[in-house]
Formats: sequence, C-alpha cells, structure tokens
Amino acid sequence: MQTERHFALSLLLDAYGRLLTDKQRDALDMYVNEDLSLSEIAENAGTSRQAAQDSIKKAAQRLREWEDALGICRKQRLIEAELARLCALGGEAEALAELIRRILWEE
Repeated sequence: MQTERHFALSLLLDAYGRLLTDKQRDALDMYVNEDLSLSEIAENAGTSRQAAQDSIKKAAQRLREWEDALGICRKQRLIEAELARLCALGGEAEALAELIRRILWEE
C-alpha cells in the first residue's frame, strides 16, 4: 500500500512538482523517490523532523488538489492506454504512436 502511494505521489510530483516551493519539492522528492526517512530529510534540509513532515504533507496535499482540479495524470494514463492500442496495430500505427508520445511527453 505504501509503495502504491509513493508511486502515485511520484507521478504527481513529475506532473506538478515545478509548482511547489523548492523546499517542498526537495522534501517530497527525497521521501518518495529516494526513500529517505523523515530524520534523513530533516538532516539534509537543515530543519527539524516535524518541519520535514509538515513540508511533505503540505506538498502532497497540494499535488492532489492540483490533480483533482486539472486531471493531468488521469488524462496522461488515458492517452497512454490509447497509444498502446495504436501500437498493437503495428506498422505505421506503431510509428505514429511513438511520434505522438515524443510530442506529448517531451520536456
């Protein structure tokens, strides 16, 4: 269950992370992507364990609010499912699906 939650937060962080403060983004990244403990995050950030926990909690809440309002991750999953169906057709359809993927997800 915890792994699923971390994975979901990691996806949200990828989609909306630039909208968080540097402190929130860094703390949440260390928590979900680097799997650091609150004590380790606090030490890296030069803050208390409670401050690290509050930052992570607030960041996760904001990411969920943005996803509820904008639905970028939900839409991305739907698009990927349809692109997979297109790839299954093979040939030119597969090449087209890959081109669409590059256009959509390129940073």
